[in-house]
Amino acid sequence: MRPTAETGAPARGPGAAIRCKVAVAARPALFCEILALKLRDEHDLEVAGVARDAEEARLVLGRESPSVLLFDYEGLGPSAELAIRRLRRAARGTRILVLATRSGDETLERVLRAGAAGLVGKQQPFATLLRAIRAVAAGELWANRIAAAHVVERLAAPSNPGAQFDERLTRREWEIVDAVGQGIRNKEIGKRLRISEKTVKSHLNNIFRKLRVDNRFAVGLYSLDRLKPKA
Repeated sequence: MRPTAETGAPARGPGAAIRCKVAVAARPALFCEILALKLRDEHDLEVAGVARDAEEARLVLGRESPSVLLFDYEGLGPSAELAIRRLRRAARGTRILVLATRSGDETLERVLRAGAAGLVGKQQPFATLLRAIRAVAAGELWANRIAAAHVVERLAAPSNPGAQFDERLTRREWEIVDAVGQGIRNKEIGKRLRISEKTVKSHLNNIFRKLRVDNRFAVGLYSLDRLKPKA
């Protein structure tokens, strides 16, 4: 459950053979087009399409299957979290990186729960956005460490006495969710539960599907927000 710091992943070298396909969903139109033009200047990025609303974004994802979708949180509001959930269900292979003016704890928690793979504040320089795109495309989570830590601390606080065991998950799946929340990796989880690492991965895939998330960090947040099942 390690968010990537905004020092970011290094850019690929000039000889990189594989270009990362990126789609942009943002408003107003001028902001969307300028952002797409800037991204096209990067040797390792390919702009697969642009969209001005969630429906256009869904069509672009279905047609182009980009690795990353840049999603304008304020521009595509007011139901941004719902739109993110729907886009994640429509294109499981695309990871969503949110651009937001409000990039603090509450917004971060909302977009991660909705299925986003990270958040970049609009006040950040373009170079930070590029690092975030490359990190998310590589399967990492992008989040400011301080904001992510505050989210975890708030969810870990004993302030949710009404929470109950989620019956969508089996007891074994809950054991794995609990371990992920503690930051334990698959190999160690397997040893603890006396199952193979492959079986752990299979359970995690089921957990992702049931909880409608696509990363370990979101599962970790979920585990902190719920009471653990009784033995």
